[in-house]
Amino acid sequence: MLCVVERATRTDHAIGHVTASGVPVNKSQTRADQSRRARRAAERRTSAPDARTSGGRRSPVLLISLIVGGIGIVVLGALILATQTRPAVADTSGLVTPASPTPVTLAQGRTLGKADAPVTLEVWTDFQCPVCGVYARTVEPLLVSRYVTPGTLRIVHHDAAFQGEKSSSPYDESVEAAAGARCAADRNAYWPFQDWVFANQNGENAGAFAATRLTSIASAAGLDITTWKACLATGTAQAAARTETAAAVASGINATPTMRLNGETIVGLKSITDLGARIDAAAAAATGG
Repeated sequence: MLCVVERATRTDHAIGHVTASGVPVNKSQTRADQSRRARRAAERRTSAPDARTSGGRRSPVLLISLIVGGIGIVVLGALILATQTRPAVADTSGLVTPASPTPVTLAQGRTLGKADAPVTLEVWTDFQCPVCGVYARTVEPLLVSRYVTPGTLRIVHHDAAFQGEKSSSPYDESVEAAAGARCAADRNAYWPFQDWVFANQNGENAGAFAATRLTSIASAAGLDITTWKACLATGTAQAAARTETAAAVASGINATPTMRLNGETIVGLKSITDLGARIDAAAAAATGG
């Protein structure tokens, strides 16, 4: 055993040292191990990202991605906002454009003409009444150009929504059209609306003035659809149309169109020649001419 120990001791003096556990270590091997560890440490330092780069500067790819993403969010937000704020519109394809639009410079609600005109023509109509449609499209435009514009005549429209009562549907097209006209009148657009309604009559209680088509007519007349529909949704305009119709019946009106020219009752469609003569006579009587 001693020989072994002594040999180890001599060997240790010659080529290395003895570890704490008594195992001899080769100095050349130790230097090789240290060299390998130094290389690995150097490689780690070389491959490790510079703290200043990772902490102080960001990758160009990351910056570009953030910029593009931010722009995308802004654009998307703008599109959503534009969609939400854009006025609602309805499909107006298939509608007939009024041939003689009523000038609105002298319009006030459902009244057309100067307040001090010597002659007043009150007209009770139903938007579904075909004869009322003929009057609105052919006779009234001539009354406007010949008598309203010069200041002789003032025209006032009233509801006589009879035709819808013939239908069993809970949706009354006469009342709804009259209500739509009243909501238009609140925005001083009664006359454009009534022009479009009468230009687009298509039978009675057959869907000509169903809700969707009436909305299209309102859009064609230039109304803000959101505001107009909100007015209709309250039901106030429908109630007012029914109340005025009941009052007309109570006063003896049971047909449309019915007119009162300075108090004179005129029932049915009259020619421009007939009405013109009556207006001239009434104007002369009112002015003493």
